[in-house]
Amino acid sequence: MKVLHLPYNVASQVSVSVQGLRAIGVNSRGLIAATQGDVIQSHDGIDVLRDAPLSWSIRSARQRVGLYEKLMAAIAWADILHWHYGWFVLARGFDLFWARLLRKPGIAEFWGTDIRDAEIEAADNPYFARYVPQEYRARQTGRSSYEIQARFARAGFSCIVADNAMLAYVRRELFPKVYLVRQRVLLSEYVPSPPDPGRQRPLIVHSPSHPRLKGSEFVQAAVEKLRSKYDFEFRLVSGLPRREALAILSDADIFVDQLILGEHGVATLEAMALAKPVVCYIKPSMASQYPSDLPVISAHPENITEVLEGLITSGARRRDLGLRGRNYVEKHHDAIDIARQLKNIYQETLEKRSPTF
Repeated sequence: MKVLHLPYNVASQVSVSVQGLRAIGVNSRGLIAATQGDVIQSHDGIDVLRDAPLSWSIRSARQRVGLYEKLMAAIAWADILHWHYGWFVLARGFDLFWARLLRKPGIAEFWGTDIRDAEIEAADNPYFARYVPQEYRARQTGRSSYEIQARFARAGFSCIVADNAMLAYVRRELFPKVYLVRQRVLLSEYVPSPPDPGRQRPLIVHSPSHPRLKGSEFVQAAVEKLRSKYDFEFRLVSGLPRREALAILSDADIFVDQLILGEHGVATLEAMALAKPVVCYIKPSMASQYPSDLPVISAHPENITEVLEGLITSGARRRDLGLRGRNYVEKHHDAIDIARQLKNIYQETLEKRSPTF
């Protein structure tokens, strides 16, 4: 079985998935497009496609032809495709067209903004409705979500989502069966460092990939309110290379993920893998959907000050939550265990009829 993961390395999940599959003996490759967010992602074990600058030069033309050839050759090589995120690399979605032309079986794993319907989310999440900018929500419509999903369904792809929050956006007339495959963490890359309960000046870390979507303004406002009462350090980590950001996180006593979107992401899992207590908004409809031992402390813009205060004043609680977080990730998000689940999904997909053109 030859598996190709492409084309976007969302939260390092292409890299992690490829390495997990290789660890259990699956011939797996990753080929991703370079993006502005590359600095915070891991590219270990995968190849990156560097697009040529837009120009009329012969060199630029050759680079673009080379990009097309490399991606098309990789798709032709694979027995099955695992497509992360509902976007394309080549113009007019020619990469997916090529996969369909070659009748390649595939899995489409949707990650959030690619198929999110802002109207559905706003009805279920008051903080999304109140604080997410309209220009952002305008790009996440039911129509665009359907069109993206339909392109993959026509190519004969199956569908994966990482949590139940995404199920609200999946069109079941296109994907009658949806696989739930949790986000993956390579545990060997994270040495647990639970907070010292006796630390006199705890460190709070917040590292938003999208400050407005993560509610960073409310985190910073809470920090300013608490400074007059408590002695602590706060670090806003943004744009740093991945290794530097993780080094800072490994020294944290409290990690704040996001206060708006309603479910946790991979950043929460990475912090828990390091045995750090995590603050993250989990909307009510999702609270019962996660495993019952999830130790994340839910907070939103209206109560973040009180939540942080409770953690600043209790070193024992910080340590307990950190240890529970590491256990949770080991139990539910181990990339090696999930690789076995993916392998079974690939085998099931390969047994089905190839897509029609």
